[in-house]
Amino acid sequence: MAIGILMVVVGAALHYWLGSRAFKRRNQSGLETFDSYGKAMGTQAGERIILVISRLLIFVGLVWVGSAWLVDRM
Repeated sequence: MAIGILMVVVGAALHYWLGSRAFKRRNQSGLETFDSYGKAMGTQAGERIILVISRLLIFVGLVWVGSAWLVDRM
């Protein structure tokens, strides 16, 4: 059960961190700014991968906690 809770917390922290990074890159018009095209593509690709990992951690963690809860009830 503790592993599932840890997975959810780590996934949520990663999700928050990515949102914070994207927010800090925005200019006054609300558009994300990058120094070069290569940095933009690399950053966005890396963040997409981390976003998928964070969502998987949250989902698997919730399933883990739910299954542990159901097993404890039986």
